[in-house]
Amino acid sequence: MADANDEDLYDEFGNYIGPELDSSSDEESSLEEENNNGQQDAPDDASDVSYDNNNSSMVAAGEAQDVSATADPINAVVLHEDKDHYPSAEQTFGEGVRTAVLDEDAMDLDTPIVEPVVIKTHHVDSGSSTEYVYSDEYLTTILSNETTRTRRGIALVGHFHHGKTSLIDCLMEPTLQKPWGPRAALEGQAPRFTDMLKTEQERQMSLVSTPLTLLLSDTRGKSHGITLVDCPGHTQFHDESVAALRSVDGAVVVVDAVEGVMMHTELLLQQIVSDGLPAMLCITKVDRLITELKLPPRDAYFKLLNLVDSANQILEIASCGRLKDLLHPSKGNVSFSSALHGWLFTLPSFAQVYADHNDDTLGNISSKEFSTRLWGDWYWDEETRKFYGSPKHCSTPRVERSFVTFCLEPLYKVYTACLGEQEEDANKLLRSLGILLKREQLRSSARPLLRAALSKFFETATCGFVDMIIKHT
Repeated sequence: MADANDEDLYDEFGNYIGPELDSSSDEESSLEEENNNGQQDAPDDASDVSYDNNNSSMVAAGEAQDVSATADPINAVVLHEDKDHYPSAEQTFGEGVRTAVLDEDAMDLDTPIVEPVVIKTHHVDSGSSTEYVYSDEYLTTILSNETTRTRRGIALVGHFHHGKTSLIDCLMEPTLQKPWGPRAALEGQAPRFTDMLKTEQERQMSLVSTPLTLLLSDTRGKSHGITLVDCPGHTQFHDESVAALRSVDGAVVVVDAVEGVMMHTELLLQQIVSDGLPAMLCITKVDRLITELKLPPRDAYFKLLNLVDSANQILEIASCGRLKDLLHPSKGNVSFSSALHGWLFTLPSFAQVYADHNDDTLGNISSKEFSTRLWGDWYWDEETRKFYGSPKHCSTPRVERSFVTFCLEPLYKVYTACLGEQEEDANKLLRSLGILLKREQLRSSARPLLRAALSKFFETATCGFVDMIIKHT
């Protein structure tokens, strides 16, 4: 029977479902009875005096009750809302300090809760608003020709900061409807069209190879579609130049007139020989020989001669003496330029310009024959009006080489007139060279005047760069 009653008290899961138990109330009542019995058996003086365990001191019963009433703070029961988790402002800053507490809604937010989507770009949009003097349809017609007579692909390679990007800007400026002007180029504000990355614009250096197709004219006025690949000059990006050389028809090696042939230039010349590409040379920053080094024309000629010889020596070593078409200014595969002042010429194009301005000086000599005698040991005798291979045969004393007489000395005169002469004297000297400028240009400062005069003087000579590319590729 006991087992049956136990089964009624528990469910199938073992939970107690019987009547409520009064165990807690019974225990409390038993404890109260024991306390009352203990108080009755205690002596009379027990309520007044209590002894400690060691019987060494006596404590009054009333004081013991007060001590038990104020318990240890650690063991005290404190409600959650009465707890102090952080010190108050008065405890932190001291008394007399005024504190202001603002609600979260009243505080200013520096950033929005839901930030707008920001599209990050690494490229500079410089070519979308560019307007050329020719139409895109005409350029497409030139490039889609079945023959390769009207199109070329050229890689501009060279050492770091030797002026490759500035050279492309110099060639591109005449093809624009709105050129950026001489002052922008002189102050370093040229657009640098082939630097498409923002990091390239900020660092003023090319990081990747960038192609640019332009419609350029030669000295005869014929248009050609030239694709120029601007290659980075830093040695860390040598692979960009190597990849560009695999996809072009020829290479133009850019060399600084002051720094000369550098280590990366030598590596590029060796790569050009191994790829079997025709090599051309462009000596840039020739103006530094005049304005910075202040070399006389004769010393400037020897400096340029040394650059050409150094490049030819590297080509001969790289080709083991099998390369026959070496660099020589008389052949037209060497050009001289200054992108800062906006001029560029080769000896054939300069001979044509000189022949147009000074027909009586050359006599019956053609411009082609004249260009072959503008480099090397050729001397012009003013009295006999002939070229000689030695100054001993000349009647005129102290005769300089023909390159110094016909190329460097007129160039030095233009620099001298624009940088140090008065307006009237400069106008007179420039008119003698066939340079006609407006009054506003003559009254401008020295550097814009210099760029305007030189770009006017070498206006058709710049086309010699296209002749060099078409002839030697």
